[in-house]
Amino acid sequence: MAGIIRDLFSQKVDSLIVDSTQVYGDVKAYLEQVDPSLIDRVKLYTDPRPLFDAYDIESEIRDAFQRRVNLPSGGYIIVEPTEALVSVDVNTGRYTGKKDPEKTILKTNLDAAREIARQVRLRDVGGIIVCDFIDMESKQNREKVLQELRQHLSRDRARTKAFQVSELGLIEMTRQRVRASLYHTQTGACPTCGGTGRIFTPETVVRRIERAIRRAWADGKEKNLIVRVHPEVALYLLEEEPGFVRGLEKSLAVRLALRDDPLIAQDDFRLVSAAGHNDLTPRFNLG
Repeated sequence: MAGIIRDLFSQKVDSLIVDSTQVYGDVKAYLEQVDPSLIDRVKLYTDPRPLFDAYDIESEIRDAFQRRVNLPSGGYIIVEPTEALVSVDVNTGRYTGKKDPEKTILKTNLDAAREIARQVRLRDVGGIIVCDFIDMESKQNREKVLQELRQHLSRDRARTKAFQVSELGLIEMTRQRVRASLYHTQTGACPTCGGTGRIFTPETVVRRIERAIRRAWADGKEKNLIVRVHPEVALYLLEEEPGFVRGLEKSLAVRLALRDDPLIAQDDFRLVSAAGHNDLTPRFNLG
């Protein structure tokens, strides 16, 4: 926690909202030592509605794992991590601009440059990044796109560098590896597909379960719940977070029963009403 506050929380951040009284106290105590001027920006969230729902964080997390990112112009980019590098492909999509194709392409490429800078920060991508922008005939337009990309990369706290457009029309860039990317920290190799895809780690699944339970609690109708998970997730809870169930029961005044189910996908879970055995998952799992 201290590392995150040290690296990310500064005068550029309007507020830091925390939904745990313990973490709230820890953050304030840390800031008293390193930067007391930031203490007033730390807010304790006490609303019964889950914090992630109040600020629509769940959808933002989901979008951070999507290959395709739509652009305001109607075009889109495809972000593809590989072992050696991250490739970004720019496409015009439905935005064709029949009267002036070069102008259309320039607008799409400028939109893409801004979004690429945002996505590498959001996903915490590090290492080599290769951007395949749409080919442009005008050297002046190619330079505009490069400068737009550099301007938005300059806001990044990690060191970045974008090189000149190559003979193949690619822009190669590098970004400092501050920590492992979101892709690597929150997903793991899929045992079913032989490693060609990714699934959420047990820890990430548990966080999704916790948020679903809190939504059910905030709804006010469900006080006795059964959580069905894959054996790998159940084993993780047993070994790494043995107080998870009891802690939620105590803080929310609900009854929880954990059941392992090998028929459930490893990164999925089911939330069931103990009374009527109704599947509540579609209502409360928004991940």
